[in-house]
Amino acid sequence: MNPTVTIVVLNWNGADDTLACLDSLAALTYPNFDVVVVDNGSTDDSLTHLRTYKAPYLLTLLETGHNLGFAGGNNVGTRHALEHGADFVLVLNNDTTVAPGLLEHLLEAAQRMP
Repeated sequence: MNPTVTIVVLNWNGADDTLACLDSLAALTYPNFDVVVVDNGSTDDSLTHLRTYKAPYLLTLLETGHNLGFAGGNNVGTRHALEHGADFVLVLNNDTTVAPGLLEHLLEAAQRMP
């Protein structure tokens, strides 16, 4: 059984970085993950880009309407993930790109040291 991993990505006026991050997530080899992007009250055109982004994985866009700060925005995403059955939550900075085996490595570490 593969645990469900929800990846939370916080965006604030950084659509280019966020879209590059989301593109890198498409190469993940772990089969049981989804992504929650929290737009933290962006005042640029981020929402236009995020609303039209087509992901090859389950992607949820949450809009806070105003900036809740780093912790507040990530809390919105984490709460959503846990309410929707995530076994693990990975908070990922929007300017991060990932290696395809990232989730397998993190889950192996979690199993070794629960």
